[in-house]
Amino acid sequence: MTAVPYSPLGRRMLTGLAFATSLTDTDARQHFPRFTAENLAANMLLVAKINIALTPGVSAAQIALAWHYVQSRKLKVKTVPIPGRRKCSRLLENVAAESVILTAREMEALAPLASV
Repeated sequence: MTAVPYSPLGRRMLTGLAFATSLTDTDARQHFPRFTAENLAANMLLVAKINIALTPGVSAAQIALAWHYVQSRKLKVKTVPIPGRRKCSRLLENVAAESVILTAREMEALAPLASV
């Protein structure tokens, strides 16, 4: 079985990039529950915890994608995530995530964050 994960970086939320807490009327993210005012603050706390766990030289987006790859291997599901790639530097960053090795300790630290 092959799956294509939808929005593997949470519509930029898991990239670690800061954005305004209020979205403009033209931003499609305003229609997703994770970006409502009530949920956004809680979700950004989760992102902050991911950022704290970062290995030097590895971005939050790479951690998120590497976590996804580990889960895919555990479930024995072939996946092809399609993260955003508006900039060439982001594309290269996303491709490099495949070579990020998460330790058992890092996976253990990320587990409670993924179950929220």
